[in-house]
Amino acid sequence: MKLRNLNEDDNAVSITIGFILTFSITVIILVTILSSFYSLMDRAEQTVMRDEFEIHGNDIAVRIATIDTMIGTATNAGSDVGELRYELSLPERIAGKTYSIEIVNSSKGIVFMSEEREETKIIVPYYTKNTVVHSTTLHSPKGEYIIRYDPGANAIIIS
Repeated sequence: MKLRNLNEDDNAVSITIGFILTFSITVIILVTILSSFYSLMDRAEQTVMRDEFEIHGNDIAVRIATIDTMIGTATNAGSDVGELRYELSLPERIAGKTYSIEIVNSSKGIVFMSEEREETKIIVPYYTKNTVVHSTTLHSPKGEYIIRYDPGANAIIIS
């Protein structure tokens, strides 16, 4: 019996098996790269949403504080205040998604959240000394809102 050197023997090598292994490894690496790319894009989208929510939440909080300050100043001067109104225009979508705004009187916070996703939820506090803000939930597709002071209830209502 004659011994063969197996290091230089190419008789058992299959081109098909080599191709399948190489193709499978390439597909697995490509899927891994694409899934991590989509994960990064989702995080970037959430960051954009939270930043936009903070900007709009601070705008609403400033308008509430302005109305409250005006009411307090007028009341301290002995004046009667009629109805005050601010028109508030917000985008219908942020980062391509709809969102909701919840005004919570008990915690004095404005809660922004997109599609019930906790990752996008932010709370912007507001301060009132002279009035009460009615709790309400707003939905973004409306786009146009009114912030008004109701002198009969001494309350700020957002609708």
